[in-house]
Amino acid sequence: MKFLTLSRDLFFSKYFEKYFYFEKKAISLNELTWDDVDEVLFGWNPNDGFIHLFKDGKIDPTSYTEDFYDIGMSRKRIIKDSFNNLMLNGATLVLNRIDTKSTKINKLTKAVSHFVKEKTVANGYIAFGGNGTFAKHWDTHDVFAIQLIGRKQWKLFAPTFPLPLQNQTSKDRKHECPETPIFDEILEAGDILYIPRGWWHEALPIEQEETFHIAVGVHTAHITDYLTWCSGNCFIDDLNFRKSFTTPPIENFTEANVLNLLNNIQNINKFKAKQVEQDKMISPFILSSISKKVKKTRDENNGVLFLNTSYSTSFFEKELLINGIKIKVDEKSKVIFDLIDGNLLTKNDLVKMVCEDGVNEDKLRNFIDSLIFNDVICEI
Repeated sequence: MKFLTLSRDLFFSKYFEKYFYFEKKAISLNELTWDDVDEVLFGWNPNDGFIHLFKDGKIDPTSYTEDFYDIGMSRKRIIKDSFNNLMLNGATLVLNRIDTKSTKINKLTKAVSHFVKEKTVANGYIAFGGNGTFAKHWDTHDVFAIQLIGRKQWKLFAPTFPLPLQNQTSKDRKHECPETPIFDEILEAGDILYIPRGWWHEALPIEQEETFHIAVGVHTAHITDYLTWCSGNCFIDDLNFRKSFTTPPIENFTEANVLNLLNNIQNINKFKAKQVEQDKMISPFILSSISKKVKKTRDENNGVLFLNTSYSTSFFEKELLINGIKIKVDEKSKVIFDLIDGNLLTKNDLVKMVCEDGVNEDKLRNFIDSLIFNDVICEI
């Protein structure tokens, strides 16, 4: 699977939270079509609050949905003629968490997570012309904009409030946005644009042209999260922090004792472990593989292997925690996990790499299949 040409190390040293990055034809598209999108929409429940239409603001859902009874059950459906006319006349369809509805989108979302080693989710944006969904704004998380179908114009403006947190939105600060964009380009299918949080941006459909892109949001823990965690897990063991808040608030409160607690590697590792412990992934079903298992035929699926975790396995040594599942590993099995963690590999790629060291191919394939079966890794 092709995904970006720059290395992870270069990305984090030069671009992450610092500057935008744009790459043409950064991914290999597996012929994602409007038929694929239609299939996703067919199974989408309009009641879940994740599907919206925008045109000069959010369109009232009652103008394109209706309640109805279906064999005694109250349900909601999209009124197709109303929906189609809105789309034809410049509305933008927003599909939040589309990564949970499409395996192809899920694969791209996992590829971003695999690259940054952080939690990612994806929203989809579809239009056939029109004036755009949102005015100039910043996001409070980093975004990888991936163009999948058609073209879209993107403008980026320098940040005026770098690295905003979740509640620090641009809603009341529109006047701060610079007039001249730093980046003004048209994204075509396969292009990727990385936008750090806090960078002003505007995405505009091209008149009378189709466009479908996903915004893969990167959701990281921040220093403030670590400080909050420390206040309830580390500071409470220090007498100075257990005293009443009087004037002066804390006696013997020094920079040294705070920094010692914050920089303590055990505390840092405990905080990381808590993130991993809470990390659960939504992965594709594998009924086709179960069918082959029942028939005792080899599963020839050769999709890309992903660990079902947002974080790197290099943090662990003798026991991994992936998707809520604890796995004891020895030196040989740790090599397999590290290879999947560090590369975008198919099952055949992995077998070729590992079996060069004398590992039995059938045993390795059975081991990989067992990891897929138990939702430790997925194959997309």
